[in-house]
Amino acid sequence: MHDVSIVIPTRNRLEDLTLCIESIGRQTGLEAVSIELLIVDDGDIPEEVLAHFRKVLAEMPQAELRYYRKTEPGVWLSRYEALGLVDGEILLSFDDDAELDDPLYIRRMLDTYASDPSIVGVGGIAKGLSSSRSGKWLGRLTCQMSASPGKLSASTLAGSLLLWSETKQTFETDFFHGCNMSFRRSALQDMKPYPWMTSYAVADDIYMCHLASRYGKLVINPEMRITHHESPSSRDKAGRVARATAVNHYYLLNLRKASTLNYAALLWTLTYLAGKSTLKRNFNALSGYAQGILFVLNPRKNKYSEYMLD
Repeated sequence: MHDVSIVIPTRNRLEDLTLCIESIGRQTGLEAVSIELLIVDDGDIPEEVLAHFRKVLAEMPQAELRYYRKTEPGVWLSRYEALGLVDGEILLSFDDDAELDDPLYIRRMLDTYASDPSIVGVGGIAKGLSSSRSGKWLGRLTCQMSASPGKLSASTLAGSLLLWSETKQTFETDFFHGCNMSFRRSALQDMKPYPWMTSYAVADDIYMCHLASRYGKLVINPEMRITHHESPSSRDKAGRVARATAVNHYYLLNLRKASTLNYAALLWTLTYLAGKSTLKRNFNALSGYAQGILFVLNPRKNKYSEYMLD
């Protein structure tokens, strides 16, 4: 059994993935820590590349590479299936375009868990995220962020992560940034293969946090920082992502047993995003948001009641 299981979902991003794994190989302070690194692949990685990854991890005190190629695509499914494939006490998840340019990132994470046994999740910060004063006000007015760095907005959006770079101390949070987050594996026992979480799986990180928070505290340690080489746009079509924003947050509100005001906030947020897409002449996104609004308002949609039970 390993101390830490690192899971990296990926799909045909060899350059980014290589940078990520090489940065993991440079982690220090882990002499007594056993690590497995599982690549969950929706694409295809050549054997010679996997051989390079094994060579990188061989430089660490106790680390091994594992590779799993999925038959059904989707980030949420990757995260869900990974739970049954790893055995570490701590599950640490990175996006394939994350770079750990702090060699003590994993050590800081483990020390944060050790500081308080009630902690079931520890997240870090992606460098460079911030917001202007006017941006913060707009985010609050449109229910995309809250006034507190650790709180989701009324519509369950995670815009408050733009406040994290201003923090100095570890703080409790409702959510993590999916590019770098960790949980005690036992706290994720309620994960299910939700049928609406397909393709890009908008808000998958928030779902995991909601499920884990039933078992203890989630915290952000602002000393744990990475560089996120994020693509400026999703690899999925804008319309699909826009609709998924509505659908996934709607079901998240269901899981959280939210009030009517929260559903109204989601509709307000979606209306704002639709208007913004119109001004930018992004008609694919506009169509997706319009479909999403109609979905939320449709009383006959499938509510998947069997997935909403505790």
